[in-house]
Amino acid sequence: MCRRVFLLFVLLLAGLLLVTRAGADARRAVPEALLEQARQDFDAAAVARLQRWQDLLANLAGAPEAEQLAAVNAFFNREVPFISDLKHWQQDDYWATPYDILTTAGADCEDYVIAKYYSLRQLGVDTAKLRITYVKAVRLNEAHMVLTYFPTPDAVPLVLDNLINIIAPASKRPDLVPVYSFNAEGMWLERLKGQGILMGNPNKLDLWTDLRVRMQAQGMDL
Repeated sequence: MCRRVFLLFVLLLAGLLLVTRAGADARRAVPEALLEQARQDFDAAAVARLQRWQDLLANLAGAPEAEQLAAVNAFFNREVPFISDLKHWQQDDYWATPYDILTTAGADCEDYVIAKYYSLRQLGVDTAKLRITYVKAVRLNEAHMVLTYFPTPDAVPLVLDNLINIIAPASKRPDLVPVYSFNAEGMWLERLKGQGILMGNPNKLDLWTDLRVRMQAQGMDL
């Protein structure tokens, strides 16, 4: 009996240490140097948004992936208002880092996706489960970007979108027509179910490569 109690205590302690380590790793996803930079360059509201992001990742460390998806999706949809690239950055197409959108309080569709993708990767979600996905938004009649999550390789992916807060399977989003997707490991011609057709290397996308360089300079790595 004593041996079983001791083993249970050891297992509980090991689990606590893993959660504590995961929380520390998640906090490093938002480098302290960025918080210090924000204090110098932006107002208290901008710093507070970064701190809430840091706290979010620390609190989600070790949580079930479904909980992580819902919380990260809701956080960025709530914290950052939509502003077009042309209005916000005076460029037709600019992919901003999570630091950029939280400090300047503005993002368009791809910026939400990048922030969610980075956050979930830092929480330990496998890259293979996540895709940055170009779609046609039928009702808007324009190009759009969402984050898709594949719980299994052949599953219908779940869609994380700034247009709506509900995370739904792609089969329940007839307003979105998938075109192609990518992550840090590859590019795919999209289809409704499963992994799609492998097209090549995402580093051929100039905007993606430029984004990664800027994120590395900020202490974050996609």
